[in-house]
Amino acid sequence: MEKIVLVGINSQFIHTNLAIRYLKSYVEKYSELKLEIYESNINNQLQSIITDLFNLKADHYIFSTYIWNKEYVFRIIKELKKIRPNITISLGGPEVSYNTEESLIENDSIDYILVGEGEKVLLNFLTKDKTLQKGVGTLENKKLKYLGDEFPIENLDTIPFPYSEQELKENIKILYYESSRGCPFSCSYCLSSIDKGVRYVSLERVKSDLKKFIDSGVELVKFVDRTYNLRKDRYLGIWEYLVENYKEGMTFHFEINANIFDEEVIEFLKKVPEHYFQFEIGVQSINKETMNSINRRNLLERLRNNIKAISKNIHLHVDLIAGLPHDTYETFKDSFDYVYELDSEMIQLGFLKILNGTRISKEIEKYNYKYIEFPPYEILSNCFISYEELVKLKNFEKMLDYYYNSEKFKNSIKYIIEKNYKRPFDFFEEIAEYYEKNNLLGVGHKIVSIFNHLIKFYEEKNFRGKDIFVEYLKLDYLLLGKPGSYPEWFISKKDKEKYNAIVIEKNFKSTREAYKKTEFEKFQYDVLNNRAEVIEIFFNYSNRKTTFEIF
Repeated sequence: MEKIVLVGINSQFIHTNLAIRYLKSYVEKYSELKLEIYESNINNQLQSIITDLFNLKADHYIFSTYIWNKEYVFRIIKELKKIRPNITISLGGPEVSYNTEESLIENDSIDYILVGEGEKVLLNFLTKDKTLQKGVGTLENKKLKYLGDEFPIENLDTIPFPYSEQELKENIKILYYESSRGCPFSCSYCLSSIDKGVRYVSLERVKSDLKKFIDSGVELVKFVDRTYNLRKDRYLGIWEYLVENYKEGMTFHFEINANIFDEEVIEFLKKVPEHYFQFEIGVQSINKETMNSINRRNLLERLRNNIKAISKNIHLHVDLIAGLPHDTYETFKDSFDYVYELDSEMIQLGFLKILNGTRISKEIEKYNYKYIEFPPYEILSNCFISYEELVKLKNFEKMLDYYYNSEKFKNSIKYIIEKNYKRPFDFFEEIAEYYEKNNLLGVGHKIVSIFNHLIKFYEEKNFRGKDIFVEYLKLDYLLLGKPGSYPEWFISKKDKEKYNAIVIEKNFKSTREAYKKTEFEKFQYDVLNNRAEVIEIFFNYSNRKTTFEIF
């Protein structure tokens, strides 16, 4: 029997490839075939992956191809064909589905491309005459042979659960799950807008699948539904089931449209255990012209109110896209300030990608798009924003990751912005300029260095209230964990005798353990209540999240 290996090259070690697991489970359920899975990531050496694949001695390798791995996959298969010339190589996935002929011509190591939703296509391809199946592209006499698209699976319940018991027990990676396919929206930059209509896994089946995750205690499950909260009876039913079966230490991630929450949903979400749910919310832009041009609709006041209402216990990621039509550098500032004020845990700044098959890929001349013509196909400029301005936003994004998304500077950054800036955007723009001027952008930085650069920036700007600012910086530094050492700007004022008395009172197993898991510090300014008063804070690092008490 032919040996078949499904290959997933992920962007990071911690990720799993959901697609190849669905393919394996579906084919094995409806045929006698047995498929193997091989996974690696783009951070591993190419030669190492080629050797691994060679040693598998498969007859047929089927690669899952995405924007983040296309170039890597194309290089792998070219070299693999040199040392195993008689193997069959097939590719599937969005990075080859919308440009089948071009991909086959570009890389002659590809024998077949499997187009669109993969389960039925792959099953038919492996069990029937390959040349007569829909959804299969190949070259014959240097011309594309393609018999049309395969119909998608109507009943998603027929696709088996993708993870083995062993995988669930290992619990070392992010696991992905799909409870629906398709998207009803028509965002012009998104591949999901191409397939109209939405299909759902039944509510009972979803509950059955989620029980397997809950019973295994995996840390993070990410729903890959393009917009999770479409049918209220269904999505609320899933959430209610998860809350009824709450398990501490687990998190479920959803991509949601916060515009459409009503009061019942908001009140329910307020009662969800803290950090049990994690939401990714695509704002993208608040510019009306931009939203109209990309077929998006944001009800900005309602969106703001809904997000703020659930922000205390739901971990929130809010998305923006730079380079959209009609969005200039100046209008982007407004979008950033809007999402900053939402006080989410993360602001994800992305850059427009011109993807084959999307409506925006047909508007290149209209908006004078210049973009990288290989993955990730990112915009270089358009008639609204220049390359220079996009580079500034790239540097801005790095500062955003350092000083906001890391969640390590919550108190100090809030103080800087409130005391010295009219708008949040300006702070991140100026510190990015500081990093660029001092040649700090092209090198990696330890967390202590990022703290040090922040205080040097503060000094260079000659902002007033440095003594108070340092107290906020000390608070952020101590919230990170037990310090191994102190930076030169951190002058400790702690009362050691009082610290010792508190440690004894806390009944740790030993004094050594107590000092290892705690810290004590005197602040010359009340950084918790923003007032001119000396306070002393005891920090406890015994649990995952640092706790503290005022003494």
